[in-house]
Amino acid sequence: MKRLIGILTAGLAVLAAPAAAQDAPEKTDITIGLPVTTSTFLPLYMADEEGFFEEEGINVEIVAFRGGTDMVRGMVAGAVDIGVTSLAGVSVGIAAEQPLKVFYGGFNMAVFDWYAVPEIDSMANAKGKRFGVTRIGSSTDFLTRHALQTQGLDPDSDVQIIQGGGSVERLAAMEAGQIDVNIFATPEKFMAADAGFKPILKQTDIAPDYPFHVFFATKDFIQANPNTIRAVLRGFVKGVRLAKADKDRAIEVLVDRVGMEEDYAGRGYDDFIDKVYEDGRLPSEEGMQAFWEIGIESGEYEEAWPEERYFDPTFVDTYEEWKPAE
Repeated sequence: MKRLIGILTAGLAVLAAPAAAQDAPEKTDITIGLPVTTSTFLPLYMADEEGFFEEEGINVEIVAFRGGTDMVRGMVAGAVDIGVTSLAGVSVGIAAEQPLKVFYGGFNMAVFDWYAVPEIDSMANAKGKRFGVTRIGSSTDFLTRHALQTQGLDPDSDVQIIQGGGSVERLAAMEAGQIDVNIFATPEKFMAADAGFKPILKQTDIAPDYPFHVFFATKDFIQANPNTIRAVLRGFVKGVRLAKADKDRAIEVLVDRVGMEEDYAGRGYDDFIDKVYEDGRLPSEEGMQAFWEIGIESGEYEEAWPEERYFDPTFVDTYEEWKPAE
């Protein structure tokens, strides 16, 4: 009997060995590219700071670029394994016939708001005014044009859209009386409020959520490294969980990694944390519809893309199988 148990035990060990090997990351040194350093990447910073990636058997280096376009180029050149950026940024690469695919979402925050000088109390009263955007053709430009259209204003004839640079520069221009309305996210929208400017429209007034950041990689990398991707995502999920469970620690990380003042870090955290999802879901149908409408209006797309053109649902569909234990 003992001999039979020994044989069975040995047999089970042999059967288990391939499964264990299959779960091991195919690639253990991973570079994650970000378009910029900003607060909404908090779960990734948390995972890095707390050693969650190392717990999953991978060494991760997080690298920030000068915008999503440079980061996509870095991936195509082989300098980045996994990128996290806007869906708009990934779609530019896909439209240029680069072999890219989104494989996870979860950053579904709609965090942009429009702030105006005190005498303007609504978009309807902003006709003929000067609107600031980062640059013509940027996401802030497209969002602003779409917002104006939803409020019955023609962005080409009813207002003047001004290319004003980064949020800090545009806030200074607003204080100098050179811009009447500006689009801001965290933390500049809180700085604008503290300076006496008033919110006249929120992005959530247009749609409840938005594909703010998505995970993506080349098709070859996704196919060749599924265990590595699961390891990265398990680290991310742990980062989401800790960020939501420990606000004080999250604020510490934002102050350290992003350089935010503690007060603005806390207000920003409250602004976006509820729209971060560990299961990688894409935004609601309404949020995705708004995304495609903005792109069509801007001339980026002729029509909404079918999901299979840009999204590989494998890791979202199997989330319950690979997610870390609670």
